[in-house]
Amino acid sequence: MVKITDVAKEAGVSPSTVSHVLNGNRPISQKTKDHVMAVIDRLGYQKNANASALKSKYSGIIGFFASDITELFVTRIIKGVENITRERGIHLVFASSAEFGYDLDKTLTFLKKRNIDGIIISYGITQNTEETELNSLHIPMVTINRNISKSITSVLPDNFDGGYSAARHLIERGAVHLAMIAGPKNRMASQRRRDGFLEGIKDSELLSYKPFVVYGEFDFKSGYRLAGEILENDPSVDGIFCANDYMAAGAIDYARRHGIEIPEQLKVIGFDNREFSEFWPTPITTFSQPLESMGEKSAELLLDLIHRKGIAREKIYMKSTLIERKSTVP
Repeated sequence: MVKITDVAKEAGVSPSTVSHVLNGNRPISQKTKDHVMAVIDRLGYQKNANASALKSKYSGIIGFFASDITELFVTRIIKGVENITRERGIHLVFASSAEFGYDLDKTLTFLKKRNIDGIIISYGITQNTEETELNSLHIPMVTINRNISKSITSVLPDNFDGGYSAARHLIERGAVHLAMIAGPKNRMASQRRRDGFLEGIKDSELLSYKPFVVYGEFDFKSGYRLAGEILENDPSVDGIFCANDYMAAGAIDYARRHGIEIPEQLKVIGFDNREFSEFWPTPITTFSQPLESMGEKSAELLLDLIHRKGIAREKIYMKSTLIERKSTVP
């Protein structure tokens, strides 16, 4: 079996340096980290988690919980988490509530029995958990994509900035009568994207025009139906911001079926950069969330909390990137 001393000898560093690379106890240059990790991979060294646990109160295991860990949104976050855990020699235990019939208690019980040091919880739009349920774990935690309370550390997409940038993009592309197809009123992401959108219009020269805002679900049918509602009520609308790509796809399909040219007569912008948005009959201008970076940041924050180097209640907002495609660009 390959030992840590074998890795150190092969890499030309001390055993303590290898240990610091694996555990993240002390700052190590990125060049040294990459070199040591390459040697670890080549030799097939595996950290002895049981021995490490005996020497400290930590198991070296963290949990990752999501409604469905196979969903693309989640897998990209997981990749970011693994970038950090692999570097630190930390093991991940995954729990998908889909495996437990969406029974939160059973899912959390499964994780608690795994002797995890902390947990990352990645939220999709279908999940609904309360602070009291999460606090029952009695371990450090970080949530992604949902701000549950002031007492829980969260990594969040900057939805307000996304909405603001959407308005500015439509205006810069020549749209003067804007509308928004928002998601449900009780969804924080939808609220923040709407607020940012309205602020973007307010800061422009379109102060005399009151934007049309309608609310639906985060799905194709809502986009199709509400695009019709908007354009039937006000045919002068020439720019629509949809709170996600599914609704944007529906709005584009409505326009196409009713002879409205995109983007010449109507510009449509979505959000989330879903996998189909690039290949839609009219490729969708959208915003790509920094999912991998969100995963990396959540892992760093959680490990800091576990080792008492960080303070809970942090709220980290990360901006999305505009991707221009044919739904707004001729």
